[in-house]
Amino acid sequence: MLIFFVLLIGITASDTVHLTLDEAIGYGLKNNPEIEQLIINLEKSEIKVGNAISAYYPSLSINGYFAYLSDIPVFEFDGMPVPMGQNRNYSVSLSLQQVIFAWGKLYDYYKITEIQSEIAELTLKRKQQEVRYAITDAFYGLLILEELVKLTSESLSQLGRHEKAVEKRYRAGLVPHFELLRSKVQVANLKQQVIETENGLKLAKEGFKMLLGMELGAEIEIFSDLTVIDEVYTVNELIDEALENRFEIKNIRNFERIADRARSIARKVTLPTIVAGATYERKKPFSFGGDDWGSNLTFNIGFQFPVFSGFKIRYQYEEALLVLKEAELAKKNLEKAVTVEVKQAFFSLQAAKEGIVAARENVNQAEKAFEIIETRYRNGLVTNLEYLDTQLAQMQAKTNYLSSLKNCHSSRAALYKAIGKEE
Repeated sequence: MLIFFVLLIGITASDTVHLTLDEAIGYGLKNNPEIEQLIINLEKSEIKVGNAISAYYPSLSINGYFAYLSDIPVFEFDGMPVPMGQNRNYSVSLSLQQVIFAWGKLYDYYKITEIQSEIAELTLKRKQQEVRYAITDAFYGLLILEELVKLTSESLSQLGRHEKAVEKRYRAGLVPHFELLRSKVQVANLKQQVIETENGLKLAKEGFKMLLGMELGAEIEIFSDLTVIDEVYTVNELIDEALENRFEIKNIRNFERIADRARSIARKVTLPTIVAGATYERKKPFSFGGDDWGSNLTFNIGFQFPVFSGFKIRYQYEEALLVLKEAELAKKNLEKAVTVEVKQAFFSLQAAKEGIVAARENVNQAEKAFEIIETRYRNGLVTNLEYLDTQLAQMQAKTNYLSSLKNCHSSRAALYKAIGKEE
């Protein structure tokens, strides 16, 4: 996989990139711009965690100054002049401050940032899931379009051969001119359909490259098996898995945890915070009237106690309670929405699987009918209109089968997305 990414770095407009589904998903996850932005958000949240941890450590600061006094006050003592200070004054101090006890508020702040980091990580993972299943859906859509282009091209060749056969019979006087015109019109109509299908494939490839974050000038070829994987599960098992694994639900629970921590902080704001510190100072002059260096060491301990803040603390606590209730309500609503989403995806997949069986049987019958009508037409036993109707029915049956395959793969991707499946 690493070699694959290295090769993609040097893609030019003339290169053709061959992609399996896993390679397309890997490339998309690496280059999707929304994922890149969420990775940055995750890194920012991790920095906030480190910032919260720093509150546990003491703060250390160094201060210093130099002051020059041009005029020094002097007073006389027993007839002798005594200067009150010195011209040059120096001071250097080292201060240490440390929160001793804050009733767990620092820990609550730290846990909130830690939960926020987890939210950012889960949001990133969910976006990766969404991109993975969007790529899967688009990938199989491209495969089906390629098969549809082949089908319409083969049908066009088939009608072209039939047109020549009708023209040959017309020249022999076996069919009227009307049947020849009808064959030519049918060929012309199918040519237009082939062109539209090919253009649709080209546009779909452009959209696929945008989804991957690939240069639009690059040429791509995809290859995979359209075989439908037969998986057995019940809708209740899938719902339980979704409620357990969906990252959105996990994040709602994280928001509940944050709201609970915020409520705890709001309750503790009225409690005093105890802070201690020490300061070492060295200065010159140290003593009054002297000119020598000296130092002292001061220890202090104190507390901060908010007595009254205009009922702000009470309102903050009540707000935290409402946020907690809001998160609980959001979780219940999200669980209901996820349940409905899983059921919808499950029943859509079941219907798509049944549709494949019916469509496959229809293709078999249409092919047999066409073989019969083709033989009978060569023997002059059926009209040109009957031949064209049967040929059209065969092409429609094959088109419906391809559509059923696309629906099945899309429904499977939607189900995986609904249950939060990692791979």
